[in-house]
Amino acid sequence: MGEVTIVIPTYNEVENIKKLIEEIVTLNGDFRIIVVDDNSPDGTSEAVEALSRKFGNIVLYRRPGKMGIGSAIRDGLKKAVSFSDCHYVVTIDADLSFNPQDIPRLVKAAKENEAGLIQGSRYVKGGGIIGWNFIRKLQSRFANLLVKLLFGLPNEVTSCFRVYTRESAQVVVENVQSLDYAFFVAATLAIKDHGFKIKEVPVVFTNRVLGKSKLKNSDALSWFALVLKTFINRQIHKTGTKSFLKFCLVGTIGFLANVGVLWLFTERLHFFYLVSASIGIEASILFNFVFNDFWTFKNRKRSGVNIVTRALKYHLICITGAVLNLGILTLMTEVFGVYYIISNIIGMMVAVLFNYSGSIRWAWQPIKVPEKME
Repeated sequence: MGEVTIVIPTYNEVENIKKLIEEIVTLNGDFRIIVVDDNSPDGTSEAVEALSRKFGNIVLYRRPGKMGIGSAIRDGLKKAVSFSDCHYVVTIDADLSFNPQDIPRLVKAAKENEAGLIQGSRYVKGGGIIGWNFIRKLQSRFANLLVKLLFGLPNEVTSCFRVYTRESAQVVVENVQSLDYAFFVAATLAIKDHGFKIKEVPVVFTNRVLGKSKLKNSDALSWFALVLKTFINRQIHKTGTKSFLKFCLVGTIGFLANVGVLWLFTERLHFFYLVSASIGIEASILFNFVFNDFWTFKNRKRSGVNIVTRALKYHLICITGAVLNLGILTLMTEVFGVYYIISNIIGMMVAVLFNYSGSIRWAWQPIKVPEKME
């Protein structure tokens, strides 16, 4: 018993857990179920204990208090791989937002594709969301798009509905420390970094009917901060602190050049301010490109393209970064109620990080030197 172990993190899910487990049992598979409960005061643990006595293939891991969904899943993965017969670990929310009938389909995909991670995805063809308003959909879509742009991850990396192989689960247990919702991004990155294949399988998400959502605006902001921190650390690790600081210094001087051109063309040359602003933006992009090309990235091996092509690539990167900046400004101000100045600063930080990543991965990507033939 237990080729597939299903891990379910819970906190105050007594209204849902019985129905979820009973549906899983009807699948008639070789399943073991581990419920990781954070000492729910509503009787969730007691309900699971009763189900364990009834079905016999359920393990309750009761923790002393609320410690975060990320740590709950990591503890569940650790417990799952402690069983020698466990080859696949499924994680699924307890709130019935994902259909447990999809579990065999995701496990089958893991076997057929030899993938280290199967992500149940709402954002590929065949997937979808039921019961969310436009703003909630926008929040989720933007979060997934952001990590896709920053890290090159799949379309969906923020949901719990996944299948890990035994090997990838062990990688997560050994390398991921995130406690809350940032866990999902961190776990995906760890699996990718260790060379495992990641595949998305379409699933439909239905907003919970019973119980309350645990996600708060503060959780979303904390997730956002941790994603940025992770990105900065990874980029510095790849290229060195010196290169990153040079890029930031050039960007700061370019910003001042932008402001200076805006003032000069508007106040002294009497151009319309929007025309002056456009000239200032272009001037700062060109300034940044020249100094990055001959200073920041001078020691990086070029991709073989000429300077005009590199300049065009850098322009495209900067335009995308500007769109990201405006998107974050709007989202955080209108949806999260953050003061617009703070929203803009955060948006600028994301744009800088995106521009740096795009620069080293595309505009100034190093060439691969062919190995010498013996």
